[in-house]
Amino acid sequence: MSIEARTAIEALRAGVPNRAAVRLMGTDEPGLEHAFDELLQLVWADRSRARPGLGIAGGFGTGKSHFLGYLAEVARAQNFVVSRVVVSKETPLSDPARVFEAAVRAAVLPDRHDDAITGALTILRQSRDKMTALETAVEQAGDALAPVFSTLLFLLQRETLPPGFARQLERFLAGGKIRSGDVRQALTAVGGARKFDLKLPVSRLLVEQRTQFLSALLHAAGYAGWCLLFDEVELIGRYTPLRRALAYAWLATWLGLEGARAYPGIVAAYAITDDFVTAVIEEREDEVRLTDRLRLKDRHQEARLATTAMRHIAQTVRTHRLRAPGIDELARANMRLSEMYRDAYGWEPPAGALPERTATRTMRQYIKGWITEWDMHRLTGDVTRIVTEEIAANYAEDEGISTPSEEDTD
Repeated sequence: MSIEARTAIEALRAGVPNRAAVRLMGTDEPGLEHAFDELLQLVWADRSRARPGLGIAGGFGTGKSHFLGYLAEVARAQNFVVSRVVVSKETPLSDPARVFEAAVRAAVLPDRHDDAITGALTILRQSRDKMTALETAVEQAGDALAPVFSTLLFLLQRETLPPGFARQLERFLAGGKIRSGDVRQALTAVGGARKFDLKLPVSRLLVEQRTQFLSALLHAAGYAGWCLLFDEVELIGRYTPLRRALAYAWLATWLGLEGARAYPGIVAAYAITDDFVTAVIEEREDEVRLTDRLRLKDRHQEARLATTAMRHIAQTVRTHRLRAPGIDELARANMRLSEMYRDAYGWEPPAGALPERTATRTMRQYIKGWITEWDMHRLTGDVTRIVTEEIAANYAEDEGISTPSEEDTD
């Protein structure tokens, strides 16, 4: 029996595909895979023109999370560091600092099991050439990075630092705080005679600069880039108006849409429900009402970015919607799953006719239905049929769905 197959079946039974399930089940969306692959190839190309990230749309259970997981495997195979970020109450898309912290926590290196920042810094400290590459990137960034990042780079190159300071530095790069007094003490300890400006930029700029620095750090360590995958973006439909407007603007920023700050080395993709445009953007007239709200606060750049994001979502729903499974897709999925189930339990699922294909039944329902039917047959000998029920998306606004961010308070 295969442990990998068993863990994959357990994940699919729960409706939350893991890496093993994604690898073994594969995907039937070659067009979207090709579009994503092109983004990976162009990650360090000319950023003077926009190269927008990829969006995918689909109903509940159509395989959006599975497909994002497949994209993660594609990116890792091409030596990208990958972060999967699920939009939630704890990770509101309207709060860039919390999104950044979640992305760092979720970051997976393609070749080692270390924490992403710890692993990349270990590689840099072992290679003078790689450290020089990071120095060059920071110098070329110029005023786009505050002097504190040059200071930290100077300290990174020292062989000895005060006890615990290296960990403080890593936490700062991951989104935490660092005291200027501790930095000055570390500079003194390593003979840092130069005077450094340790003043931090304002919150929004600090998030942007941490993102740029970390992308450069990962690239200098030898990785192809940083891939950010955002799941359940439709949750922003439950935000109150101002937070929803900011979420749209930040989605545009993370994706690198037209007019947003460019992040060299970053590729982003997101998944969203296919009724979001009609149920939220159009029904609530977000493109007019929310952008007007931002302009009244003199936040004109964010208003433009929010508009761009809404139009990108609309385009995604029109052109990048996951297809309902056809007979051929169902047959392939059934065959893959049957082989996986046999490897997991040493028991051959009985061959049978595929269930009737309907317009509303999702791939998740088919897969969970097959697994449950085989479980019952294997354990009890009974032949069962599963009844499914469609779950409607909930877009009701809820003040408690995310806490106000620093950006909301003006």
